[in-house]
Amino acid sequence: MQFFQHDVKTMAVGYKNCRDVLLEQAADDAQNIRKLQYQHGKGPYNIFILDTSSSLGEQGFTQLKETFIAIVDEYSKHPDIEENVAVIVCGRQTRFVRYYSNQYKYIKRCLDEVELGGPCPLATAFLISQGGLGEITGYSRIMGDFHVRPRLVLISNGKQTDLTDIDSEILPEVETHENSKILLQVTRSLGRFHPIFCIPVGENPDLITLEFLSAQSRGGKIINSDQARQFARYSKNMRTVSMLSFTMKNDGNDRERIMTSLVCTFPESEFTEMDQDDIFEICSRKPLHCSMEGILEEIEDEEDLFNERDPNMPPLGSRVRRGRDWQWGNQDRFGPGTVVGHSKKGGWLKVKWDMDSSTIHQYRYGSNRTEKDKYDVKVCDEPRLLENQLIATGCLVTRGMNERPDWSWHDQDGGVGNVGSVISVRDSGGVLVRWQNTLTNRHLYRFGHQGRFEVQLCDPLSPKTIKFLKDQMRRAALHCPGENEFGATKDVDDEGFAEYGDVESVKKLTFANQETKPVLHIRKGKYFKNDNLPADIETDGQSFSRSMNQWFWKDDKGNWNPFPREMNNRVDKYYSRDPKSTVIVTIKEEHYRVVMAKLVQINLKTREMFEVKLVRNELDS
Repeated sequence: MQFFQHDVKTMAVGYKNCRDVLLEQAADDAQNIRKLQYQHGKGPYNIFILDTSSSLGEQGFTQLKETFIAIVDEYSKHPDIEENVAVIVCGRQTRFVRYYSNQYKYIKRCLDEVELGGPCPLATAFLISQGGLGEITGYSRIMGDFHVRPRLVLISNGKQTDLTDIDSEILPEVETHENSKILLQVTRSLGRFHPIFCIPVGENPDLITLEFLSAQSRGGKIINSDQARQFARYSKNMRTVSMLSFTMKNDGNDRERIMTSLVCTFPESEFTEMDQDDIFEICSRKPLHCSMEGILEEIEDEEDLFNERDPNMPPLGSRVRRGRDWQWGNQDRFGPGTVVGHSKKGGWLKVKWDMDSSTIHQYRYGSNRTEKDKYDVKVCDEPRLLENQLIATGCLVTRGMNERPDWSWHDQDGGVGNVGSVISVRDSGGVLVRWQNTLTNRHLYRFGHQGRFEVQLCDPLSPKTIKFLKDQMRRAALHCPGENEFGATKDVDDEGFAEYGDVESVKKLTFANQETKPVLHIRKGKYFKNDNLPADIETDGQSFSRSMNQWFWKDDKGNWNPFPREMNNRVDKYYSRDPKSTVIVTIKEEHYRVVMAKLVQINLKTREMFEVKLVRNELDS
């Protein structure tokens, strides 16, 4: 069989020319290999990129072959799936050695004549893979509601060399920044449509590079070499998920319900613990497996996300609530949210609400093409409070400075102690952070990925956090005429700085109905101020007198204690509006989140949980 090599001597110097030649040659290679009429299966497509460069070493090369063979052997155990495999080697020769086939016996032999040696032009290998993806980019293997896109699987130590340095045996000691940039550009383009799975092999693999390659792709991740066989079962487990009898849109994060459905649907089958983990992961990441049309829609939306276009709008990461011109029903679930982008259409921004973390909505802020001075949201100083999450959009962070600091980005954050806002949390264990007062202020960091934490959470109730959020309100007021009229009430002190009252104590804007937008000017000190009390839900109507229902909480001695009058009124007001809402209260100088749907309250500092109950007033019975 003849293979088609890429001779760097015939290529024009430079990335663009080299890329164009590689793409043309890769397409020809794929077409010629297709003519050999390998048997195709009906299952998903997989392109393996195997690093055979000299930097891998003999031990690493052996590990690579064992890992690849383990995956192919596992594929062969599931003939009902019929995975298709294509192989590209990356080393002394960077080329296709096998086009798509489900003939696993012959696929395993493709490395028999491949020798260890040469550089590792990973960008070249990924460019060549485009030739193999060219005619199947739109092909998805459909399993129930799942569209399984063609995958890229890189088995490598991640130590790439120059894109054009294909035939050289001399490896550069240090990879250039430009080479890394090119590799990330190529994989980012591929990763928009295809997951990239990276399997580290060899001694001291470059995990940072491999993590970034997988993290920026659609559904990709790092796979340890000892998990190779389990990785090969992913399609089988996906087909299992496609047959479960529940709506994954609603229950995808409920592991107990998923496992119950699994047992009920397959009562005679056995699933290993790793299979169960895969099944839960597939359910919770179902949006990654939508149709091609869905991907294109997501890409279009993605391009409009996380962009800060208008300096007169609240910056990304700003905390907001519904404002004076709100007309969007219960989209916010009466809670605060975080600005995550400025829309391409002027006068609109994008918000992710704390109580609805799965959806991003657009709202008016200022003047747009058809309306003037419309403010659906206003900036507030309410911190993002976590319940069961490790981190979430809206949390404030600083560089990691714990006992084992993982921070390695110099002053990318603007300096030690600077605070940033999380504007996106990735499934791969990364967070996108918007730093304040830096030239390039948005960067992706690891938060749990491979056990590393490059940033750490700020205490949401600390004086530093409160000051940071109040500063955001001040800046918003400077760019928003009349801001003090509908939320950020202020006076000016002797030094000319705006002083803000507590969010919940001084804001008296009502939203009793969408037609009326009452404005009440409030002077500092007129209402009780408690700087330590974080607000949760905006006041929803004029104050009025009535006999309230009484709420009780059960202490650790088993005694039921009544809520203080002010806190009781607060809880009962929100309960009457939405029995499934939550609210923050202060009891004996401790802050608690009352979760009404579960009749519990959680201490925000210690995470202790206490029962609560409602004793209804006779007037309401």
